[in-house]
Amino acid sequence: IKVACVGNSITQGVTIDNQHRDSYPGLLQQMLGEQYEVRNYGYSGRTLLNKGDRPYMKEQMYQDALEFCPDIVTIKLGTNDTKPWNWQYKEEFPVDLETMVAAFQALPSHPKIYLCYPVPAYRIDWGINDTVIRNEVQPYIRSVAEKTGASIIDLYTPLQNHPELFTDRIHPTKEGALAIAEILYNVLTGKKLDSSFVPQEYPGVKSDWEGFDCYSFNFRNRHGKIVVPKISARVMQASDGGHPWIWRPAFFGAYASVDRALLEQGFYLVYYDVTDEYANPSSLKDGDQFYKYLTKHYGLAKRMIMEGFSRGGMYAIDWAANYPQKVACLYLDAPVCDVFSWPGRNREKWGDDWNNFLNSWNLTDETVAEFTANPLDMLQPMAEKKVPVILVAGEKDKVVPYSENGALLVERYKALDGVIETLLKPGCDHHPHSMEDPAAIVSLLMKYYPIAAE
Repeated sequence: IKVACVGNSITQGVTIDNQHRDSYPGLLQQMLGEQYEVRNYGYSGRTLLNKGDRPYMKEQMYQDALEFCPDIVTIKLGTNDTKPWNWQYKEEFPVDLETMVAAFQALPSHPKIYLCYPVPAYRIDWGINDTVIRNEVQPYIRSVAEKTGASIIDLYTPLQNHPELFTDRIHPTKEGALAIAEILYNVLTGKKLDSSFVPQEYPGVKSDWEGFDCYSFNFRNRHGKIVVPKISARVMQASDGGHPWIWRPAFFGAYASVDRALLEQGFYLVYYDVTDEYANPSSLKDGDQFYKYLTKHYGLAKRMIMEGFSRGGMYAIDWAANYPQKVACLYLDAPVCDVFSWPGRNREKWGDDWNNFLNSWNLTDETVAEFTANPLDMLQPMAEKKVPVILVAGEKDKVVPYSENGALLVERYKALDGVIETLLKPGCDHHPHSMEDPAAIVSLLMKYYPIAAE
């Protein structure tokens, strides 16, 4: 069940340190569990009014919320609209709110719409006015709900007389966000929240993966996971600090013997799904934001093992080339190193993948010759930073031929004085990846990423 939380800075979680985990949409996801996917579409400073200073409906985030095609939508806008320079257009508030509701109601998912009364404002700051919220915004919201069939969630009354739940008397604290999330949970499910609920240390939905705690969550409209080891370990190099980790950008859980082995040794396993992004610039930047989020909030080391299987190898190499100082070593397994080999070598067989690659980079068959981000052409920054590469590949790979990918990677990286170690599997095709006994791979990884138990 897909839930879109539309709103302003209060929804986004401004003033809350770990917004992905502790904003009210983040906490609502924890409460609702694995049958739901909650996405935070809060955007600081935005107005419902299209004549306001920062209209929500003119932002890409609004389009993203529509494209999500949710089953449930909560709309919590109106606080910034009360600023005098915005509220001069107050007669258009119900018109614009009807427009937003109609846009969501027209989606194929036909979502249930909930209009939220804005929370109280405990001081007039930035022009925000509590009297206007109470006496003018709320009646407008009621009238639109009656006209459109939307439901109302009262966030104002339960939070009235509780200024302690607001960091700056405008934005909720973690405890305030928890109170809002509980109200939403009660309305959306028709049930009271279990009194034993405790916010998690990690964001999203907790589950089991191979006997380890796994947390799945959304980050910048992509799926992420954190799998937590049962023992803790730290990187030996004091300059790095933090917990060791391996990052897989594609095909979570596939041929995961190395991932399991490293978890047993105290590594965190992290996933960020950019499987079909072909290392386009947006996905690389989002990956860096994901990296910054993990290293800031969860004590992960400043350098990690980047793991790339098949097309994930393209992302792994290009990300390491852009951020070589953040990569301790690369573990590549039958990696795509040249898009003109795969999927371009056999476009009749891999036509959908070729077209997806072109679309991802805004290229055409006529302009693709301008493409300059092939992994084979991105190796210089890695070599300069002495990033070692561990390459595993099948000698008989018919999908991503070794002679056109891995072999050229070895040749070019060595020519740049880069360190690369190769484990070739005689007679092996593209699958199976990795090795049933991962000891040889793990040994090489540990050679370049030494850890010590705490």
